[in-house]
Amino acid sequence: MSGLKKTNWLEKESLRLIIIALPFVFLGLFWPELPSRIPLHWNLQGEADGYGSKWAFLGLAGLNVLLFGLFLILPHLDPKSKNYVHFANEWHIIQVILHLFITYLFFIVGLTALGYGLPVILTIKYGLVGLFLLVGNYLGTVRPNSFIGIKTPWTISSDYVWHKTHRFTAQVWVLSSLLLLIFDFWHQRYPWAFFVYLGLLVVAPVVYSYLLYKKQPEVNPKK
Repeated sequence: MSGLKKTNWLEKESLRLIIIALPFVFLGLFWPELPSRIPLHWNLQGEADGYGSKWAFLGLAGLNVLLFGLFLILPHLDPKSKNYVHFANEWHIIQVILHLFITYLFFIVGLTALGYGLPVILTIKYGLVGLFLLVGNYLGTVRPNSFIGIKTPWTISSDYVWHKTHRFTAQVWVLSSLLLLIFDFWHQRYPWAFFVYLGLLVVAPVVYSYLLYKKQPEVNPKK
């Protein structure tokens, strides 16, 4: 019976394990060719302005392993752990998306270090847009918990505000990401649009949760 459970677990986690393993395969193949100083940060002009060692680069690959462990532990530490059952599939998909994003960043850094002339700022920008677009598809199903989601004083204090805010945020993230991709395709000369987009992703959920909390006094705790 335990063997069956192990097989089912491996089948469920096979994609995530492959995503986590890919950076280590890359390191095994190209470690001798990697320079001693690896670019790890770029300014808005796409120029590298921060470097690290090979071991720091290895740490980026290890970040996925650390996250994997945290994702396993955190639900058991959460006082609202019973809520995870209600969005277990979506929570698993969100985890895979986050692992995929870190692996994506790893390969941008790795290929740049090997001398490939990637448009780093552009690839990171579209990676972030893809991240919010994908996560937004599942954010609306996230139930109240202590670790993931839109954490404002108003969503934390009211399950009603939590649910409404996450549905609203999911729509904002998906639609604004799609609009940015369309806008960028035609008007890549307006870099400010990306910062407006990021601001909208952060500010809109906070403002919405506050207004919803104030507009719905019946969900406010009575003193």
